[in-house]
Amino acid sequence: MRASIVCLAMAGVLAGGAAAAQTPSDQVFSGELTDTAPQLTFDLSLEAGQIVTLHTASTTRLDTVLTLLGPDGDVLAFNDDQEPGVLTSRLVHVPAGSGVYRAQIEGYGGALGSFSLTMSFGLDVGLSDAAQTLTEETVSFDMTRTEARFDADLAAGDILVATTFALSEDLDSTLTLLDAGGTVLAQNDDRGDGTLNSRIAYLIEDAGRYQLVVGTYGGNGEGDLAFSLATDPEAELPFDFTAIEGRQIALHEGELGDDQPSISFPVTLEAGQTLLALADTVSGDLDPVLRLTGPDGYPVAMNDDRGDGSLNSAFAFTAPQTASYQLELSRYRSGASSGAFELALSLVDASVVDVLRDLLENSVELSGPELLIQTEDFRVYYTLEGVDASSTPYAELVADTLQDVLEAQVGRLGWAEPVRDDDGRYRAYIADADGSMGVTQPVQIVFDNPNTSDVREAAAARTLFIIDNDFIGMGKTAPVESLMRATATHEFNHVVQFGYDAEEGLDWLYEATASWIETTTVGADQDATDYTETDFETPQLCWTTTVEGHDYGQWTLLQSMADSYGESFIVRVWENSVELDGFETLQAALDEVDSSIPDVIQRWRAQNYARAYDLAELFPIAVHRQHTVEREGRWTLKGGLEQLGANYLGFELEGRYAITLNGDAGLEVLALGQRNGQIEVIPLGRGGVIDTTGFESTALMVFNRTMPEAPGQCSGVGYTIEVAPSTRRPARTAYRFSDAHLVPTAAAVDATAEAVVDQP
Repeated sequence: MRASIVCLAMAGVLAGGAAAAQTPSDQVFSGELTDTAPQLTFDLSLEAGQIVTLHTASTTRLDTVLTLLGPDGDVLAFNDDQEPGVLTSRLVHVPAGSGVYRAQIEGYGGALGSFSLTMSFGLDVGLSDAAQTLTEETVSFDMTRTEARFDADLAAGDILVATTFALSEDLDSTLTLLDAGGTVLAQNDDRGDGTLNSRIAYLIEDAGRYQLVVGTYGGNGEGDLAFSLATDPEAELPFDFTAIEGRQIALHEGELGDDQPSISFPVTLEAGQTLLALADTVSGDLDPVLRLTGPDGYPVAMNDDRGDGSLNSAFAFTAPQTASYQLELSRYRSGASSGAFELALSLVDASVVDVLRDLLENSVELSGPELLIQTEDFRVYYTLEGVDASSTPYAELVADTLQDVLEAQVGRLGWAEPVRDDDGRYRAYIADADGSMGVTQPVQIVFDNPNTSDVREAAAARTLFIIDNDFIGMGKTAPVESLMRATATHEFNHVVQFGYDAEEGLDWLYEATASWIETTTVGADQDATDYTETDFETPQLCWTTTVEGHDYGQWTLLQSMADSYGESFIVRVWENSVELDGFETLQAALDEVDSSIPDVIQRWRAQNYARAYDLAELFPIAVHRQHTVEREGRWTLKGGLEQLGANYLGFELEGRYAITLNGDAGLEVLALGQRNGQIEVIPLGRGGVIDTTGFESTALMVFNRTMPEAPGQCSGVGYTIEVAPSTRRPARTAYRFSDAHLVPTAAAVDATAEAVVDQP
């Protein structure tokens, strides 16, 4: 997925194809983005008030950006990826006035290729040709209107499909289905595609009148949405957990939030009894997680998302012996969700355990007949047909590569062997990864990894993973075989990670480690150096920021620590994840080398300035300079330096100067001087003296040593730096890096942290 904010000027019609009517209402345009025509526009005749859906498609998997321009050329709407992992674009718009509008297409990041653009009159919500639309209209919400209700007379056996599509940015819609007596039959907040839109697909059992309530999350949303109500006999229904037969033994209701993030209930089970636990959110945005702990204090069953497209949770567990268990219901710890819940506990047949496991176990379905290549340690599934099509030679190369990857990570680097399937192998698929190079997902929490006899894990998981079948449309210039090797290495490292801990609170570790492992094991085939651009461009953001891409780009921190303590140190961090969580996972490893998180982050930030890495020649950019000090005086930055983040300031004064830093107590300043082939790192603390005489170039690094309260919980501060001539002794160099890859950059000021210069 790529999230973009695009503001494009109208460039005129550069190329395009003639519109051809596919149906009486649909229009299909085609075009190709080339070096000479990187942006295309198409004229659209629209009427005021009509719902219009525009969406792109591409046989070459072109990553499109779609912009709608009004008759006056103003940008009305735009979209990059229609949902996470889908590179094509979609817009739904209701014109305020009639006229000629323009749809503008370009490739993300300058990508080129062919595409088609379809314009449909109405809301395209993915219904089949057999569907019948009952209601389709726009709804506006404000403080005076918090919901809209729609009635529908339905027959037994109808599959009702209700869908919302936000026309206003950040509008979070909700849907509730009621029967004639007002009983809630189904609810949905977010449909599970990464958007805030909602969807209900529900099988009607009894003929009668039903009502759909369309609202906004919390009842306080403002804006417009499009709403569709239809019946579709071919609609796919989510798995109905409520249809599982059993005897209810308890029903708990309550709320979770900041004041109470979790709640526990005792459960006594007899040997052979199977417990089904269903946790449903009945209000709010609560993302519930279930965990059952045995009498010895170790977990025996857990679930986050149960596989029906919702955030609700469910598990089935068969008790091996009569005992008292503790059932914990909590909110997903990486978010701040809250709301009311309903927790139903039932005794069911033991076969339900396999039924629920199969929901995740069989989550990958290839587009053609499934073929298999089996090696000593892997099962690789692929197909020769449809969107997932590859080839047998490619699949054989994947299988051979995975054997090499296993040897490199487990055999050579000493990582623990991850959890295998029942047949003693690991499962991989070659398929269209929906815009990603690969995907790894846990399919079963086994808790204790059977391959680590000296430790008992509490959240080890068995997995499956996907490697993309062709890497088309991703803007990558490397050969497919090279991208495949990098992806196989990256994704299998996730498999390894889940063998330690599938619930590590320091979730930065997952992508950072998988990216770092590419650089240490596959040589020129690695794809991780491109990721550094994200972090180097915005170094003021905190370590563990949740801003997309930073966890990938911050693999350089692992390399920085490996430079100091050896590659085995990274394995040690993951070994700590078995019993520790969050910042403690890393700090415990640093305790063994007499260091701390702020210390290693400070060194890493300085190393990033020097670009003192073996692969630095492949890094896209140097670190961003916040400002350049060109004369004496006071410089104030009004905010934006987050915990464990850094600002870099060019320093173009020659001689001896006192640097004084005023601001938050966690801030410190360091001088970075280039001399004799090295970057000297000179700590100045809250104030100190530097002598730039003899330095080829000099910079200041303002570093925020403050730790966030928890990973990802970041906030920024401002500060003031005063520069004045001095005759005092300069501070001493603490450590050095090679300057072989240093790239001096021009002065720049980041708009997110305004610099104000006070005259001396």
